[in-house]
Amino acid sequence: MEHRSLLQCSQYLALCVAIGTPLSACGGGERPTGLAPLPGTPAGGLTANGLYAVAFEQPAVFGYASNNQKNDPPICRLLTKYSNGVAVDGHGNLIVPATFNYTISVFAGPAMCGPLLGAVRDPYGLPSDAASNDAANGKIVVANFLGLSGSGDGNVAICTLAAGCTTRLASPHLDVVAGVAIAPNGNCWASASDSAGKPTLLYFKGCSSAGTVACGFRNSGYGGLDIDNGGNLVSIGFGSVYVYKGCDPKCSLVGGPFALRGAVLYGHLNEKNTAFAVGNASDATVDVYKYGRKRLTFWYSFDNGFGPSDDVEGAAYNPRSKE
Repeated sequence: MEHRSLLQCSQYLALCVAIGTPLSACGGGERPTGLAPLPGTPAGGLTANGLYAVAFEQPAVFGYASNNQKNDPPICRLLTKYSNGVAVDGHGNLIVPATFNYTISVFAGPAMCGPLLGAVRDPYGLPSDAASNDAANGKIVVANFLGLSGSGDGNVAICTLAAGCTTRLASPHLDVVAGVAIAPNGNCWASASDSAGKPTLLYFKGCSSAGTVACGFRNSGYGGLDIDNGGNLVSIGFGSVYVYKGCDPKCSLVGGPFALRGAVLYGHLNEKNTAFAVGNASDATVDVYKYGRKRLTFWYSFDNGFGPSDDVEGAAYNPRSKE
């Protein structure tokens, strides 16, 4: 089963190829204007504790209170479009990949919806997810769902705000790349499918070497990645969550698979690892679960700010998991 917004990406690129439009010029008519707070939204100065969420075709990333059981409206919003996964780094900075704009933007933390620190253009493909320990000053790891060929060729890009995207990590085992994670020691992972459609996890030592296929990876599909405060890899695979130890490159399943509601591809843990928030594209909600390595329990949903047809994709807590 293909996730709906990623299927839209595939179909859109196929159309570009069919009519002979260069993919570098095939950006959906939405040119990056420099992601910035919308009018009436405070630029920083808000609480340094919250939850970001985004729908693929919504013109904003929304910031909410970290506990939104009452389905309150967003406390802030930042202008963007065509985003799948979003992430928060170890300093509270927000990382926003914009798929059809080929950009990765970083907003200052730790306050919610802080000012734009910078944006870089991705020359290697369509960014669908990102991860970093320090996005303002260090390495940003980017999952390129597809390469610029428009058919497969998904890869991992290594970027910095200072130098842009300078390295492309590719592998014959990467065809479609959905999610990435980076550990505090600099090692990173990519969740993907190969050319035969088989889910695969690649481990990159130092996030710079040739990728090694992680053995013992049991996911039923690709999806977003996170790291819990025990150093375990939390992996989403088309509506289920798996918790792995190691994966460097040998994986040991220590939790799951835990079933999720609806079509889920991306999600993240909160700082204390008591909650796991995901985007539910089929129900147009953000779903929050109580997290444990041995148990994942549905807690509540909210949808204030989203419409019934929105592809709610990414969700990320600020502060993020301690990892």
